[in-house]
Amino acid sequence: MKKLLKTIITATLLASSASYAAPIDADTKKEIEAIIDDYVSNHPEIIINAMKKLERDEQLKTQQAFQEIIKDYRASDRHPFLGKKNSKHYIIEFFDFNCGYCKVMEPFFEKALKEYDLQIIYVNIPVIRAESAQLAYLGQALYDTDPNMYFKFHKHFMTPGNKKADEESVKALFKNIGADYDAVIKKISSSKNTVDENIKDSFKLKISGTPYLIIDGQEIRGAITSYDQLKSVLK
Repeated sequence: MKKLLKTIITATLLASSASYAAPIDADTKKEIEAIIDDYVSNHPEIIINAMKKLERDEQLKTQQAFQEIIKDYRASDRHPFLGKKNSKHYIIEFFDFNCGYCKVMEPFFEKALKEYDLQIIYVNIPVIRAESAQLAYLGQALYDTDPNMYFKFHKHFMTPGNKKADEESVKALFKNIGADYDAVIKKISSSKNTVDENIKDSFKLKISGTPYLIIDGQEIRGAITSYDQLKSVLK
């Protein structure tokens, strides 16, 4: 940390001086570094203060991203959602089609939609295995093509059990729900951008796995395990 702080201070001073004078020569640079090294060594408290400031700045950055994502997702048509955009309550779920814990929560969400003025926004981040990305891109392309068809697809893969995701099985599913497989495949290249943006947003929120929930402004890392627990959050 001391070395990092010294580097930051030195770089800042050199950049500032470069704005007002000729470039600093090597000897002068060494003198500056020696002065900084001596000061940091004799005032270790500045290292602690610098660490605290970095932590505060990082927390502020994450909180700003948190609020921006809530506002953006609630108003957006990019992500699959159920309910009304101006609902009193909302759930934003970052999920993976292969996430068993996410599947456990589906019945709770379905019940809550019937009992609350609620909007549920589904944000797919494929993190579990390779086929998660395939399903994420396919699902987003289907949503962009026909939102109603998407939720039949969603229900199929979010129902507990071993669901095959090979091409033949997916084609059979599309035929069964009445979706146009070829049209959706053509849409994947453009729809992929939304999933990629979902992943970037997950980095901003420091999401390490699914499920990750935002419910009425409250962050929940991990699954809700009962309907009573969900009700306690939807006050």
